[in-house]
Amino acid sequence: MRARSVVLAVLALMLSGCAAGAHLAAGTKGDPGDPVPWISAIPTTTMLLATPSPTVIPADTRPCQAADLQAVFGGIGALTGGQLAASVLFGNQSATACVLQGVPAVQLFDSAGHQIPLTNTVAQGMPSDPVLVQSGTADVQAHIPRAGIAYVEMDWQTHDGAGFPCAPIPKEGTSVAVSLPGGGSLRTAVSDAMSRWSSIAPCYGRLAVSAFQHWPAPEASPTPNPLESLTIRIEAPSSVTPGSVLRYTVTLQNTGSQPVVFPADCPIYLQWAADSTRAFAKDLHILNCRPVGSIAPAQSVRFAMQMTVPSGTQPGQYDLRWQFVGMAGFGVRQGKATVTVSG
Repeated sequence: MRARSVVLAVLALMLSGCAAGAHLAAGTKGDPGDPVPWISAIPTTTMLLATPSPTVIPADTRPCQAADLQAVFGGIGALTGGQLAASVLFGNQSATACVLQGVPAVQLFDSAGHQIPLTNTVAQGMPSDPVLVQSGTADVQAHIPRAGIAYVEMDWQTHDGAGFPCAPIPKEGTSVAVSLPGGGSLRTAVSDAMSRWSSIAPCYGRLAVSAFQHWPAPEASPTPNPLESLTIRIEAPSSVTPGSVLRYTVTLQNTGSQPVVFPADCPIYLQWAADSTRAFAKDLHILNCRPVGSIAPAQSVRFAMQMTVPSGTQPGQYDLRWQFVGMAGFGVRQGKATVTVSG
């Protein structure tokens, strides 16, 4: 899946590749006690999953029917700009491969089984090529990459774009149904043991839906992650006001026995602030790693960070989180702090 401002959290935790960044200013590290300055560089691509190579599909391959497929809810993750994203994964329980293509219709249902009015739009920036769903993939599982399965992504806003809550308050969908081009539909519960979100509540009833996508297979020999020995610690002010800039620091400490050398393309990080129902920021940026170069064993480096608090942000406590993205094996390690938005 992709992030248009993650993470994903993502939805899937197996992230791969290090996206090339925008131009980075070298900057200066300054006094050893000062944090490395923050830069506003953002990734030139927000795709966090490797784009799979096109699959050759025999001309006589039939369209998938509902009876062919097993649907599994893939989880909910954070995107940028006050959005959340969810996925539904599809495995094939029939004896032969079949094809999914196009943008399906999606319906939401509340806990009482009532359909929630929705406006489906087409998610931008995702391919619409046919997807071959291989037989023998009925044991599809959320968060586990597997070749030969398919998925659909759904994105929605959690606030009005300025930090204000949706009005009226959106209804919460606890199950989702996906209609298949070949006939029928599949319905699955909205659930995710690895996420804080357990319902889909799109602002103003608008849900962006992707075409069916290939699910990337796991790498057979993943490239070692140069950042795997880094721990993350956030230091942030206890409170912040709406309409201000939240300035905080992230300390990266090398707990390994070898120096951590930053790659030529400085890594991408995701920062976001959310409570159990809403978020006021989700941003992807490129770490200003060039003034540092490397971190020796047992040493740590502080980096200055900042995020905008929209003027309409509701008062309350929010979890501030920070993590690297776009590198295999590093998507789940986070720094965390609590920040109160004052009234």
